[in-house]
Amino acid sequence: MIVMWKSVLSVSVVLILVVILIVTNFTNIGEKQSEPNIIDVTEDTSVEGVGITAPNVQQLQAGDQAPNFRLPDFSGDKVETFDVDQDYILLNFWATWCRPCLEEMPDLQTFENENKDTIKVVAVNTTNRETSIDKVKTFVEEGDFQFTVLLDEDDTVYEHYSIIGMPTSFIIRTSDQKIMKRINGAMTLDQMQDYLKELQS
Repeated sequence: MIVMWKSVLSVSVVLILVVILIVTNFTNIGEKQSEPNIIDVTEDTSVEGVGITAPNVQQLQAGDQAPNFRLPDFSGDKVETFDVDQDYILLNFWATWCRPCLEEMPDLQTFENENKDTIKVVAVNTTNRETSIDKVKTFVEEGDFQFTVLLDEDDTVYEHYSIIGMPTSFIIRTSDQKIMKRINGAMTLDQMQDYLKELQS
């Protein structure tokens, strides 16, 4: 009888340990939230969560009119986004906590350098979701990114452009502010070049 109770007790202890293991490894109980509440709606399962808006938002698409806006740069100067000499603007929405955004940045710089007479890169940081402006500025300075970076501190532009996930980019014709292409997700340099060639053909 004692042997049987010992066996029952041993099995019970093992079961309790298994339950504890499952709870601690496969749930978020006890974890502190260190990043924004992010939902992946990019449809790319290899991308870490970068979606931050409900997916049922009506999105601006190719053919739509791009909303005009003015946003401050790091100096606090308001920049008129479409007041440029180039035929096109590549408008990119990004954040420092979005890994695909950061990986895309060097290609954005190279793309602008190679096509500076035709297209201007404007990177809008969703500053309302950052821990500080200093963090954004440090990242841009350390990366030596020379393209225009603007700060959307109250989500106004983010909402007007119906951003669902980041990075999201728009290629906009400056003459009439028509959206020529919307790109959800990160691009490679080759993709950027191909999109521009399509518009010029």
